[in-house]
Amino acid sequence: METMTERVAVVTGAGSGIGKALAVAFANEGAKVVLADVEEEALEAARLEVAALGVPALAVKTDVTNSDSVAALCAMTLETFGGVNILCNNAGVGGGGLVKNLQLVDWKWVIDVSLWGVIHGLHHFLPHLIEAEESHVMSTASVAGLMAVPGLAPYNAAKFGVVAVMETLHHEMARDAELDVGVSVLCPGVVKTNIATAQRNRPTHLQRERAKPVSESARAPDEARLRNAAIAAALEKGMAPSDVASQVVDAMYQRRFWVLSHPELLAEVEHRNQQLANLENPTLISSFTD
Repeated sequence: METMTERVAVVTGAGSGIGKALAVAFANEGAKVVLADVEEEALEAARLEVAALGVPALAVKTDVTNSDSVAALCAMTLETFGGVNILCNNAGVGGGGLVKNLQLVDWKWVIDVSLWGVIHGLHHFLPHLIEAEESHVMSTASVAGLMAVPGLAPYNAAKFGVVAVMETLHHEMARDAELDVGVSVLCPGVVKTNIATAQRNRPTHLQRERAKPVSESARAPDEARLRNAAIAAALEKGMAPSDVASQVVDAMYQRRFWVLSHPELLAEVEHRNQQLANLENPTLISSFTD
């Protein structure tokens, strides 16, 4: 993009973490900002913070798992600002556990938010981004979308899916000379967010069933709690969301597809890719797993 001044930026998952940081970063670049999140109180607090920077800011409570809710977000954006130039499909949730211990609701919740949220965003906003004079779409995946991290199968599946969707879109936009939509995918490493407590927003109908009283399944909740606690501890020492947002803004100006917040993790990705090229069974290197 040449400029973000007076452009319209839509950010999902904008109530906290990377999403909130993106909204602030776009405001600092002079954009009008539409903030979307499922948590109404956090969303309004983020809107006030963005508005304090002197730009128009609109908050729209949105459930990205629901196509009608995302359609309403798009309609409200167009009604308020007349168009859209930037879309950040950022909303996502974390969830994991060993595959043998997962329930179907674990898969559905994570994939509905983290993958279907991106699909819904593209479905409703892409036609308007294509019509805009200048536009860019970014979706938040993860380094877990570039390599399979043990204990995070639903999250890995969703984030691999996001990378695949965005890489496909990049190729499609590049092949059509009449289209001028920039495409990026964000693959962050450990960032200081509250994704480890995403269970607070888990719908009632997707809650886990009580574990059956047999030895292996009885240990499953304990295993998941220990894993989540370890993730939360790592997140506390993670990169500041504002630093990630700055990288996204730079990528949009440069029309760069890949946004990797932690380039040191490329060694793990390259290790995986080389094993694939050699048709070797996958392993993880200690620098990531320790």
